[in-house]
Amino acid sequence: MKKVAYIAGGILIGFVLSTSAGAFADNVKSLVGKKVSGEYTVIVNGEKLADKGVVIDGKANVPVRGISEALGADIKVSGKTINVTTSEEESPVEATENKYSGRSAASIQESLAILQDRILAPNLKEREEVAEELATLKKDNADSALIKERETQLAGYDERIASTRADIAQAEAALAALK
Repeated sequence: MKKVAYIAGGILIGFVLSTSAGAFADNVKSLVGKKVSGEYTVIVNGEKLADKGVVIDGKANVPVRGISEALGADIKVSGKTINVTTSEEESPVEATENKYSGRSAASIQESLAILQDRILAPNLKEREEVAEELATLKKDNADSALIKERETQLAGYDERIASTRADIAQAEAALAALK
């Protein structure tokens, strides 16, 4: 009877170990068997690193220590974590990037024309019409729900106009940067 218990226990332990090992192996990302496209020279700020970089399965893998030293950063390995820190304070990222940067002057000018003629001008005209209607409604003591609706429309036009003017300012800044 003891023999059967030992055999059953062994089978149970073997089953548990084999299934958990397979699950653990699925979580481990290994480079074994991956396609290496080639070994490449790594240059940081014009300085050639002694260590090479490789492309494995379409992803660039570069030597972190070499890059961090070239950039003047500190590197610390703690367990399975690599921490790279720079001593320089990071410059704050500009809140809004210019979406027109990198485009040609002709493309920016075309966008400016569309913004001014097809978006801004009609919105200004329609806003003026709603503003006049709102003034008339208020003068005639019209229904408060109708007045509220027109005020909401007016606020919507104001938002679109402000957004379009901001886009125009970005386009003009990008165009000025090209000159």
